[in-house]
Amino acid sequence: MARWVLDCPDCNEDFTQSEIPESYSLVPDPFTGSAAKPEFPADGLSLRCPNCKTTSVYQRYQLIYRVT
Repeated sequence: MARWVLDCPDCNEDFTQSEIPESYSLVPDPFTGSAAKPEFPADGLSLRCPNCKTTSVYQRYQLIYRVT
């Protein structure tokens, strides 16, 4: 399944921000061919790393498309 991941700046491990359903029907990004990125608040999204438990603020451009 495809997913959007973020890299933790503290432990350098990646973690899943959201999964992309296989039935995802929106138009793919023309540059990457991947699903369109989820929207983030203008000042970023605060998330806690499940690996090291550090909370960081992430920007939409930091999302990485992964297929597992």
